[in-house]
Order: sequence, then structure tokens, then C-alpha cells
Amino acid sequence: MSTTAEVADGDRLQEAIRALRSDNRPPECRAWLIVGHVDNNPTLIDVVAQDTSPDASIGDDFFAHLHDDQMMYCLVRLCTSFDMATTVKFVYIHWIGDNVPFVKKGRYGVVHGSIEQHFNPYHALIETGSLEDLKEDELVKKLEEGSGTRNHVIEGSLEGRQERGFTAHAVKKQVTTQLRNVAPSGASVEVTQELTDALMEVRQDTSDVSWMLAGFEDNNLKRPLALVAKGTGDISELRDSFLDDQVMYALYRTSDCIDDIKTVKFVYIYWIGEKTRPLMKGKVSAYSGPIQHIFSPMHVSLSFTAKSDIKEDVIRDKVRY
Repeated sequence: MSTTAEVADGDRLQEAIRALRSDNRPPECRAWLIVGHVDNNPTLIDVVAQDTSPDASIGDDFFAHLHDDQMMYCLVRLCTSFDMATTVKFVYIHWIGDNVPFVKKGRYGVVHGSIEQHFNPYHALIETGSLEDLKEDELVKKLEEGSGTRNHVIEGSLEGRQERGFTAHAVKKQVTTQLRNVAPSGASVEVTQELTDALMEVRQDTSDVSWMLAGFEDNNLKRPLALVAKGTGDISELRDSFLDDQVMYALYRTSDCIDDIKTVKFVYIYWIGEKTRPLMKGKVSAYSGPIQHIFSPMHVSLSFTAKSDIKEDVIRDKVRY
């Protein structure tokens, strides 16, 4: 199966994105675009609906096009305010309906990397199957959290609250959010041959290597992305290799069993250690798209900031759902 999805009407998609991003629109104007698969074909997508009118809103008209049995892709234009200044922001939404079959999720997940490229650049990525997560106030909250303009004071007891980082729980409706700055169009990443070889080892059925970990040489964004470590163990072995003060990238090979059929799955992990310098966090976000492309294809992409959140059952649930 191909790992690339083609666009049925490329001109229409490009025009829709240009209209949504147009600088001629007032900053406070909302807009949205939804793309879906044509006739349930994983490798063919097209525009499903859009609203770039002056009175567009992220409400019922938008929600009506998001179906529980489909995987869809949206770009939403919003604005946030800080110190009396209004800033336009873009949110990319990877919609995974709650009733999408397991096998279908796997087939569609392989081509997601090629689809996401059409929506770059954006400020936040949200992956969910719940309309509650896509209400405008929730989207704005995610954007404000990413830009550091939201009040994070928590009132009341902290008992029972999860640690900061990736929140995982075994429930059907889950939302994954990745926040980032818009990447410059010219962002590129140089990789070492050792890293490329390690990626191939993880993907080879005849290889015992089950994971590889990469990072920028000397933790310097001007240096190549290089291999840090690789191994033949489970997720705990990989977890122990992450460094708390660095941004790192990993590919992990696992398996899933559906109807007694064992299927190999690849998991991409984007790690931002809790002690990573704020300046580094801001700069490295510009490279997240190109680096994810290097690690593609994968069945699922996850982000972590705390080692305590990286567990085999978390990985298994994400691969399965």
C-alpha cells in the first residue's frame, strides 16, 4: 500500500487554503476547512467543506461535517488576544471518529504524514474524536497555553491530579495536542548516515533492533540530527535512554493482534524533556514537521515530556485506537 495520499482536486484544495490564510481577512474573522477521504479510499482525499465567509464560526455547521465513522483533516483559523493585541492562529485537527474500525485506522494512519503536509504551517495540532475538544473556547485555550499567555494557576487541592506531561487513560475518547510555532518554509534538517541505517534496521523484519533514538549533535540545532542509541528491548529500554534536558526523536517497533492476526506497528515519539531550556523549545518546534517526515511512515505519533508517562499499555492503546 502507498504511504502517500493524492488530492482529487489539488487546485481546489490550494485555493481553499489560500482563502483561509489570506492576510486580507480581518484578524478577528474565523474560517475553517475540512478534508476527507474519497469513497473511503486511504490514498485519495478531497475538500469536504469550507467556510471562509465573514460570519464563519466554529460551531454547528463545522461539527456537522465531522462523522464518527471517518478520519478527517481540518484547518481552523482563529485569533487570540494578549496585551490588547490580536494575533491570527491556525489549528490543524486530525479527526479520528470513535466508530472508525481498528484496521481502517491503521490503513489511514500510514498516509497521514503526506496529508498533514498540505496544512503546514500551523500553531497547534489536535488529534481527537470528540466534538467537545473542538469547541472554540477549547481551541483558544490550547493556543494560549502554547504561547504562554494563559493563566496556569490551579486552585484547590492537587491531590489526584496527573503530573505535567502526556496524559494517558484507557478511555475511548482521547485527545492529543501538540503545540508549536509556525515553521519557516525553508526549515531543513541534515541527518547522519548512521541515523538513516538505524531507521532501516527498526523497519526490517529480519532485524532484532526494535527502537532507535535520535537527537541533534551536541544538542545544537545547527548540527546534524544523529543517532543517540538503539536497542532490542521493549519500551522501558527506550524510555531510560531519553534525557530530561534535551529534545529527542524515536521510532519504536511494536505489534498489535487483531482477529488473531499479528501486525507490526511503528510508533514515532517526539520527546521534550522537562528540563529543556525554553529557548530550545521555541526554536526546535520549527523542525518538528521535517523531522517527522524523516521518520515517516508511522502508525501513530506521540509526544511526551515525562518518562513516567511512557508505558507499554499507553503505547498499545494508542496503536489500537
